[in-house]
Amino acid sequence: MKTKISLVALLTLMLGLSSCQPQNETTILSERESRLDFEQTVEQLQANAAELGYVVPIVHDMQANMLKAGVEVAPAKIIELCHGGRAKEILTSDYDRFNMSMLPCRVAVYEKEDGLTYISWTNYDQFSQLEHGVSMAVFRQVADDYDEIITPLLK
Repeated sequence: MKTKISLVALLTLMLGLSSCQPQNETTILSERESRLDFEQTVEQLQANAAELGYVVPIVHDMQANMLKAGVEVAPAKIIELCHGGRAKEILTSDYDRFNMSMLPCRVAVYEKEDGLTYISWTNYDQFSQLEHGVSMAVFRQVADDYDEIITPLLK
């Protein structure tokens, strides 16, 4: 049986960089370990977002939601972040309004079997490169905001 391996994966293995890479990452999604425990990560993420003018319209407690369905999962929350000024630019442009499905912006905080807390989020810098006009500029700004919101929480 032949095994396919990407050039990036091969170079990573050859250079011994695999320990520096996140466990899961795609072009659009990022995942990193938090330096804080689960509840502290959720609280600090919301506080950091508030400092930049974001509000949290809802926090989805996935652990509680799944328990209602009879399924036990480790702690997991999806935090919706909304910045009215940034959202307004997309919502008031007929050309860019289709991007409202990306609003509000979400960040997930969860524990894994290793007992550690992780954060995952959309890489809006990469996503913005797929966009044009107002959306490109807005999502680039969101990417900068996420750097300020999330980076201080990372291990």
